[in-house]
Amino acid sequence: MDFLNGSIRVGSLFGVNVRVHVLWLIWIAFNLIDAGPAWRREAQSLGLLFGIVLLHEFGHCFGARAVGGDARDILMWPLGGLAYAQAPMRPWPQFVTIAAGPLVNVLLCLLSAAVLRVFPDLPSTSRAYVHIFYEVNFFLLAFNLLPIYPMDGGQLLQTLIWPFLGLRRATLVACYIGLAGCVLLGLWGVRGGGMLLFIAIFGALTCYQRLRMLRAGLLVDDDRFATYDAAGRYARRRGFWSRLFRRAGGPRPTAPLEHPYGRPSPNPNPGAWEAHLAEREREEAELDRILKKVSEHGIHSLSYVERQTLERVTRQRREEERSVHHPPPS
Repeated sequence: MDFLNGSIRVGSLFGVNVRVHVLWLIWIAFNLIDAGPAWRREAQSLGLLFGIVLLHEFGHCFGARAVGGDARDILMWPLGGLAYAQAPMRPWPQFVTIAAGPLVNVLLCLLSAAVLRVFPDLPSTSRAYVHIFYEVNFFLLAFNLLPIYPMDGGQLLQTLIWPFLGLRRATLVACYIGLAGCVLLGLWGVRGGGMLLFIAIFGALTCYQRLRMLRAGLLVDDDRFATYDAAGRYARRRGFWSRLFRRAGGPRPTAPLEHPYGRPSPNPNPGAWEAHLAEREREEAELDRILKKVSEHGIHSLSYVERQTLERVTRQRREEERSVHHPPPS
């Protein structure tokens, strides 16, 4: 059990840990009990929903890796899935990372529609399952593309207007549109179903929190984190497919120019040594600034970029220490 987010790790695939939140388990148990004698059919429906949402989140992870970022965790919880994907803080990489999730649903819709078209003589039971698969994917696709921040549609809207307005103003516009969408979704949820109401409340709280961050000046157009230099070098050195399907437990892509504690690796990459050391110094200075801010104002004062930087650098340091104390066999 991970007490920080109340989740249980259920497995790992392609270097991405899949976690299930305890609230999701409680929600599943409640639905199965409420289904009564029809619990088997309810279990099949929930299993189908879980699989489709999980594939959607893997789409976000692969999208982040395709543009030189990284993804290590997926959290499944009652309101959907959360892919902890990091991508360069530029409009196009962020757009690819976000759009890759709905793209999975588009492909699954096309696949199921093709099966229904190509095999018209399928048994009625099989045809019904394929049709349900299509409908669930289509519904999730349409629902995710609603312009409600932080759903995929709201984030895609933010990335599309980012090049014209800048990150701060684009986030402001996306949040105000998201708040309006949450009000409409909440009214729909009051009449149609409780889950929609919970999603509307979650979206509204997220938009409100992001607006407070904007007013406090905690989210600015800062291009110091526009790219991960190490990931960029890795992307040029490795092929596209090897970036996507890294083995489970492998380290985050970095350029092995220097041993974590100062001992240079043999035959360092010519011309990149100084750049690597400069990047290392910038990371250390930024980490010190973030930790000081946490000490003075608390963890909630950190912006999205600062949280991502703190998580990334902390994970890199942990992996470096592990490599020192437990070096791989030669």
